[in-house]
Amino acid sequence: MRAALLGVPKSFVDENLNDIVSFAELDDFIHMPVRTYSSGMHMRLAFAVSTMISPEILLMDEWLSVGDKNFNHKAEKRLNSLIEGSNILVIASHSRSLIENCCTRAVWLDKGTIKLDGTPKEVCDAYFE
Repeated sequence: MRAALLGVPKSFVDENLNDIVSFAELDDFIHMPVRTYSSGMHMRLAFAVSTMISPEILLMDEWLSVGDKNFNHKAEKRLNSLIEGSNILVIASHSRSLIENCCTRAVWLDKGTIKLDGTPKEVCDAYFE
């Protein structure tokens, strides 16, 4: 369902199903009803499906935290790969390190109004002051 909502053709999902299941670490559970999955299993599966495509424009609301420490490391690696393959990344975040490490421009929005637009360092210095 998630893939369909993302506009991903069923044939693409079918071709990549083993990779999705493996990445989500659901090998032993994939044939169980999704309603029986834990919240962590749901999140890992959703993350695996959502990141199986390489968009030209990547929109993210905060950085995803899904699962245990090992899975978080694997997820971060995959997200970095997606970012490198995207032409444009737009991210909403309150994480200084994420903004300074991933962005070339930052915009501080306050109640829908641009408070500051500049380099990540300039905006972070003002915002986190």
